[in-house]
Amino acid sequence: QALFIGADPFIGLIEDGVAALGEIAQATLPASIVSEFIIEGLINGIGNVIVFLPQVLILFGLIGLMEDSGYMARAAALTDRVMRSAGLSGRAFVPMLSGFICAVPAILATRTLPQRRDRLLTMMALPLLTCSARLPVYTLLIATLLPNPGTTLGIDHRAWVMVLLYLFATFTAFAAVWVMGKTILKGEAPPLLLHLPDYRKPVAKDVLQRLSTRAMVFIKEAGSVIFVGTVVLWILLSFPRLDSPSLGVIDSKVSSSSEMGSKSNVQNQAEHRVIDPKAPQAHHLASQRAQSFGGQIGRFIEPVLRPLGWDWQIGVGLIGAFAAREVFVSTLGMVYGVGGEVDEESVSLRQRIRMAKHTDGTPVFTPTSALALLIFFSLACQCLSTLAAVKRETGGYRWPVFMFGYMSVLAYGCALLITWIGRYGFGLS
Repeated sequence: QALFIGADPFIGLIEDGVAALGEIAQATLPASIVSEFIIEGLINGIGNVIVFLPQVLILFGLIGLMEDSGYMARAAALTDRVMRSAGLSGRAFVPMLSGFICAVPAILATRTLPQRRDRLLTMMALPLLTCSARLPVYTLLIATLLPNPGTTLGIDHRAWVMVLLYLFATFTAFAAVWVMGKTILKGEAPPLLLHLPDYRKPVAKDVLQRLSTRAMVFIKEAGSVIFVGTVVLWILLSFPRLDSPSLGVIDSKVSSSSEMGSKSNVQNQAEHRVIDPKAPQAHHLASQRAQSFGGQIGRFIEPVLRPLGWDWQIGVGLIGAFAAREVFVSTLGMVYGVGGEVDEESVSLRQRIRMAKHTDGTPVFTPTSALALLIFFSLACQCLSTLAAVKRETGGYRWPVFMFGYMSVLAYGCALLITWIGRYGFGLS
């Protein structure tokens, strides 16, 4: 709760500051690819690093206070029986709990675990927990899945879906720990032998010194990878460039490269252009994403996505989401021609994705495909920052690659299972 309430105002200030800096740069610099790189690549890349600092500082500050006061040992003792059922000791409680806020500081918090096996087990399961970055995606997809929700026991069905997603993530994380503890990371959780020190007053100087050290380590190690990854993703989604921003070029390129070329969708785009004065810019962004390297990758992986009912636009959204999961929402806004300045509450984006069609005229977002996408996002490691933090803590690429691989296979397999159950078990599209 402290991370949600305490960090949110500072995160908002950082995001507002980054946005303001981008606006200043846009107003000052001449329109060119260099200015786009500075605004969308460099400034947003720096923002993607420092936006984690409030959570990192609050988490490690609280951990430092608990350690110095003598309470951390007692928290480990209280939760040991529950954690031991999954193959971990009670010391893993604090990192696992903080994983519901953000996996990056939670991974850094595994340093409190004395054994390497416990640290690795905890790190491999942490990204499965529902972090706050997933919430915008969940909000958008649940609204698509349940456009006209009812209530059960007086509670909105969308809220029930959100609760079930949290429970599903918790169960999956503990199951992953149990399986890996019996296979690739065999071993028993060590007996919890703790010295329960007397309660004492924390020394502010010691807490602040460790806090500053850990923050600098995060910026230098994980932050550098996050920054480079953000710039690389911008390049993938921005090149090659369109020769002309005219609507004729835009419409022809979008029509030739996506299902948006179907008759019904062209009509929808025409209606949208009449209603929205910003439509030319929005369609230019859509066309840019369609023929970019990221768009080409999206179309390349589309045969893998089609069994789940998805199209290449969702593939581009998944690629963009590596910078940060919540970027998935704005990326969909770009590729569907609504514009990048949208969020999970945007009615225009919700309407647009409901109207999206495959080339055969079937809808892209159905209850089955939307639910499969929810399950995929709850299990996939769609977070470059998390992989960077794991690389920093493990000292190599072996465990980040393993994490990305096993979570991707798990996410795809469960999404495919949901699709089959929906289609053949319940007869849903």
